[in-house]
Amino acid sequence: MKKILTAALVFALALSVVAPVATSAQSMTNAFNTNLKIGSRGADVVALQSFLEAKGLLTMPAGVAKGYFGGLTKSAVVAYQISKGVTPTSGYFGPLTRATANMDGTTTTTTTTTTTTGTTGTTVTTSGVEGTVDVLLAPTPTNNANVQTSTDVPVLGVEFRGKIADSAVQTLDIKVSSTIVSDSSTENPSTLINTIKVWDGSTVIATIPVNSSTFTKDSSNVYYVRISGLNALVSKDTTKTLVLSFSTNSIDSERTVVVSGYGTNSVRTVSGNGISSFYNISGLSRQHTFKKPGTATLTLSSVSSPLRSQNYRVNSTDTTVAPVLNFNVKSETGDSKITDVSATSTLSGVVASNLVYYLYDGSTLVDSKTGTSTVTFSNLNVNVSKDVTKTLTLKIGFPATTTGAYVATTSVTSVTYEKPNSSSATVSTAVNGVAQYVYTKSTNLTLTSAPTISVQNASFTGGTSTMNAKFNIAVNPQGGDWVRSNASAVIGWALANAPTTIVATSSAAISRVDNIADGANPTVEFSADVNNGATGIVAGSYVARITSMTWNAGNGVVTQAYGFEDFLTNASATFND
Repeated sequence: MKKILTAALVFALALSVVAPVATSAQSMTNAFNTNLKIGSRGADVVALQSFLEAKGLLTMPAGVAKGYFGGLTKSAVVAYQISKGVTPTSGYFGPLTRATANMDGTTTTTTTTTTTTGTTGTTVTTSGVEGTVDVLLAPTPTNNANVQTSTDVPVLGVEFRGKIADSAVQTLDIKVSSTIVSDSSTENPSTLINTIKVWDGSTVIATIPVNSSTFTKDSSNVYYVRISGLNALVSKDTTKTLVLSFSTNSIDSERTVVVSGYGTNSVRTVSGNGISSFYNISGLSRQHTFKKPGTATLTLSSVSSPLRSQNYRVNSTDTTVAPVLNFNVKSETGDSKITDVSATSTLSGVVASNLVYYLYDGSTLVDSKTGTSTVTFSNLNVNVSKDVTKTLTLKIGFPATTTGAYVATTSVTSVTYEKPNSSSATVSTAVNGVAQYVYTKSTNLTLTSAPTISVQNASFTGGTSTMNAKFNIAVNPQGGDWVRSNASAVIGWALANAPTTIVATSSAAISRVDNIADGANPTVEFSADVNNGATGIVAGSYVARITSMTWNAGNGVVTQAYGFEDFLTNASATFND
């Protein structure tokens, strides 16, 4: 790090408001009468370079004499033109820039307390103490090998940690390498980039329109640009992150872009006492591959293990949240960003206006909306990478005033997404859920062990054949006691090669002789026989399953014919006539 004590000419540029307690002033008239450009030599160039040094915009390399107008001088002139609003910012020291420089000749040396106001509105007070900063590569943005957007793409983050006293970041020297992937040739970065911005959080503190002369190429064919006049204040013992972004032109072939600091004096800061400090960030870099902004196709589909119908008890003091639908989204061809999701529900027994809909990306809550039977989540930012399948979940919050409700066939009806080229599209392939049931007094039923099926007796000569099935089910009443006398089950019988086709049913007896208290969770056995008549057991195996159960938890008798997909036995042994 280098430090130089500048005249107030530097101080006036670095700090937008200066309130000195005591000052001394000296007037100076600059006599710039000659137009200067790349290749100019002589005393006029020496005077210009000295002027730019005083402004803190130029640092001559060690051992290099003044007097030649090269790339560094041009870059410093561009920075001066930007700071003074002189256009075009071409680096040509012509009549407009000369006139501005000739008027910019008063210096003030301040030796006491100063107050500095930055461009972001932060006021910092120092007492003549020199501040320093630690400069680090910010964790974001990271390297990105698949940039398919063209507006305000984050490319480099620099983190400043204030020490000793406050400082203001004034200048960044940035090196940019742009390589065409197809033939490995390099180009002037202005071919790709049309705007550079510097962000302090969500605030833009510098905007640089890019043209063919914005970047300077040095003797090593390195392209760089000086960004000056930032005045980004870094208070003592705080951290500030500045992020560079590029907006790009339309391209037909991929570019690999490397962004880093340029040279040993990549960053210039100014303390409140007028001392400039320089820092080397040439080792801080990020690499990105810019691709032709393209299209993407988003598809909707059911998940492999969808939600099943089940019972929920309404919380008497708070909202009860029940998952009602999970669905898959997949982005093909390119990346997608989901911006809107619309859903609808068929409702019964609930005041619809009090419902709260929740949308989750995995376990992360994306958005919530109060709605009726339809709802649209808008202004979302759910990114789905190319060839990635993501599962989203819809939940509904039922108010404590719900008095026995069900939700039937909640569906996602449409999803709107943004493509890499910033255009939008909507996919309207509906994905449907199943009914979820909500009661003030409910019962949860859980299979506790594998159900069994056995042959009680078998006749191979035309006599009666009987099979038995047993199911052990945990019964958990919630909100009221489970009434044993209202409990029953129906067991369906089917051939193993067609387990969903019920060929016979039988009523299951229960082993429980007393009621089940609210909150208890005992296991109850349900058992049933089936008689195959006089034909004997046919060739093949049988399975048995629960098809319905009747229960009463103090909320009336409920016949439940859902949620029993797993209440299924293995096949019986095979018997032949």
